[in-house]
Amino acid sequence: MRIHQPYILSGAWLIAVANISISSLMPHSSHQLVSIALFIHTVNVYTMIRLLFPWACYAGWGTAVMFLGYLGYSEILCGSELAGYASIFIVTNLFGMIVAYQMDQSARREFLALRDVAVERERSEREHERSERLLHNILPVELAEELSRTGVARPAKHDSATILFTDFSGFTQVASAMPADRMVAELNEIFGAFDDICDELRVEKIKTIGDAYMAAAGLPKPCSDHAQRCVRAGLRMLDYLAERNRKAAFKWSLRVGVHSGPVVTGVVGKRKYAFDVWGDTVNIASRMEGAGEAGRVNVSAYTYDLIRTEFECEYRGKVDAKGKGQIDMYFVNSSLPQ
Repeated sequence: MRIHQPYILSGAWLIAVANISISSLMPHSSHQLVSIALFIHTVNVYTMIRLLFPWACYAGWGTAVMFLGYLGYSEILCGSELAGYASIFIVTNLFGMIVAYQMDQSARREFLALRDVAVERERSEREHERSERLLHNILPVELAEELSRTGVARPAKHDSATILFTDFSGFTQVASAMPADRMVAELNEIFGAFDDICDELRVEKIKTIGDAYMAAAGLPKPCSDHAQRCVRAGLRMLDYLAERNRKAAFKWSLRVGVHSGPVVTGVVGKRKYAFDVWGDTVNIASRMEGAGEAGRVNVSAYTYDLIRTEFECEYRGKVDAKGKGQIDMYFVNSSLPQ
């Protein structure tokens, strides 16, 4: 709008010059008609033409000066008559300035109000996007979308899923000799790598509990290869940690346990949402980790039955699992050639 103001001003002055030029070609008695036309033009400059207040003043006063100068120079009017016309133009311009100023202020207030609305809308959209990102970081995509859409994430039963647990062997002893900030940095780096592995293999991270890492596959979206995904994730985690231990000052030993079976999933919490998994399958997966060995992936017989065509496994026999009695367990050695 501002860049067009000089052109609009020039147009207004051209109209005034055209009226004065026409007046110069007409009999002197016709100057009253031209005066009326220029009075109307002056009022329009302040009210109808889209000029900002300073530019409207230039146009209005410029018109008055040009016409009064023409009347005085051509001696059409002089003395009191010219003073009378000058008074009329002064009053017209002052009235126009008051109207134009009020219109300009009103337009400015409207602009500022619209700008504030736009800024508030943009801020709300950024907050919404931020909330969406945070929600997607703590919940599976499907549940985050359902929660955003309906305000409720319904619990679900999954007849066949796989749970993975990891835990650091000797963590208490290592942590007691390590500064707190260094311990947090170590866990953050390792768990961050585990997150990347899970994302790549489409395994859903559930949570971390102290030094334990829990993940699952086959939920919330069912899949037929949930056991294979978790076992591959466990092997990749061990490979990552072995490679890291070659260079890092602190050496970590990791146990991995995997079990498959039915589970129930849901979102809990009022202010801090958390996606969680329940069922005996979770408990047995935890026992698989606890009964395993550092540097090995320990799986139950049920998980072994699901993966045996794709992985080389070593039968351990019946191993005592706390609270579960004797359970058939297998170590996963490697992937079989496909």
